[in-house]
Amino acid sequence: MASLSQVGPVTKRLAEMPFIVSSADGTVDPGTRKLIRSHAMRGRKQERIHAKKNVLVNSADLVTGFVETVPFELDDITRTYTPPDRRIGSDLSFVALPKDMRSSMLLNITKVSPIAQSFVYPLITAIGNQVDNREWLHLCTTDAAALHITAFSVEGFIDLFLHHRAEINPAAMVHFKEGVNLLRERLSSDDEKAKTTDATIGVVLKLATAAHFAGEHQAAKQHMEGIRKMVDCRGGLGAFKHTQLLSEMLRCDLTVAVPNYRGHVFFCQPSEPMPGYPYHLLPDFDGTRMPEDLTKIIAHAGTDLATAWSVMRRFCLLANLGTQTHRLVSTTVIHETMASVMYRLISKDDTPDSSVEAVRLALLAYSYHIFLQWRGVKLPFYRLQTALRVCILVLQRDGQLSSRFMLWMLVVGAVSVFDVHEEAWLRTALRHYASKCEVKTWEEAQAMLKSFLWLPILDHKSGRSVWNMLD
Repeated sequence: MASLSQVGPVTKRLAEMPFIVSSADGTVDPGTRKLIRSHAMRGRKQERIHAKKNVLVNSADLVTGFVETVPFELDDITRTYTPPDRRIGSDLSFVALPKDMRSSMLLNITKVSPIAQSFVYPLITAIGNQVDNREWLHLCTTDAAALHITAFSVEGFIDLFLHHRAEINPAAMVHFKEGVNLLRERLSSDDEKAKTTDATIGVVLKLATAAHFAGEHQAAKQHMEGIRKMVDCRGGLGAFKHTQLLSEMLRCDLTVAVPNYRGHVFFCQPSEPMPGYPYHLLPDFDGTRMPEDLTKIIAHAGTDLATAWSVMRRFCLLANLGTQTHRLVSTTVIHETMASVMYRLISKDDTPDSSVEAVRLALLAYSYHIFLQWRGVKLPFYRLQTALRVCILVLQRDGQLSSRFMLWMLVVGAVSVFDVHEEAWLRTALRHYASKCEVKTWEEAQAMLKSFLWLPILDHKSGRSVWNMLD
């Protein structure tokens, strides 16, 4: 039933709707005939507009539709967000609330989740299909542990990232404890099937993510090891093929492992072949597709690193093309590129050749940044930071790489893993190589960065802020 506030606009629209009255012989007066033609032409224009928006760029399914690629900030999303469905109630309106859960928390789950999705998935928000959180919301209606842990996660996001508080509110911590207790009861029960359901895996994924962002690395690793056991009980990763849950498991695995660039739980056994590269991004490698600066390095780095670089380069070119033409990039391509490139980079042993190792670490840092890093959030990456810094300093001393690549690597480090405000050596090195490359403006710098790997849709603003510090 429509509410009273809805009746007014409906009545107004009805009043504005023209009614065409013709005589018995079918004739229509000239004014009415003009009105009919006007509405007919309006409809044809709308059809052409909709048809144009739905045209695909090519048949490779690398791009999937129209997108307005406008750079966003979290504050902008918070101010402009409106619920997508105009209806009474929400997806969780009829959930039986636990007695200790406030209705405001339930409202936050439905209203803040889309904001959090844009914050957690900046690349997909910018160039890909939007993440659909209805599957997780549906999970909350059927699984008590999922509801409690989701309430805790959303409240934590609001407190820590929206309100910039030092701690999560006590009410949220109550739900964390309740969710963990329910999870423990489930895992200690005799119901073997319940121990490995999608809901159970999803709850542990949220716990692993929370532990990671709280700096509890050992707890995050233990959660991922538990997920690995659940996956094995389900028959391996093949049981989750083409599901959002599979993408989330791989994302969480890499998110926890990359800061130490080791310790991932998937694709680490001989029986598990590495995920395949997206077919349409694979090059016919002959050495000529690399930037000239990298040709000599890649020549003795082996085909694995060369292919990973080429795939990432083609992905960035595709993403930048999508930005310019206002087209979406397939989320399947995004996830496949992430998994295929990053698992190979993180699994590769350290090499004594500092130039090759620098390429691997810089590529790993930038891949983490564009695929996994939350917007505006830099956690301490002690092992990765230290290893990359050592490589840069050695290369700076020995002059093994071109000034252009050194400048790219320094800017990538600044936007992904280093804190440029705290690293005086980084600012000094950036000034040095910018001078050697005769790059004087940010526009010139960004053009040079794009010749290697660079996504302006994500890093134009942060890169410019780094550049401005050099003045």
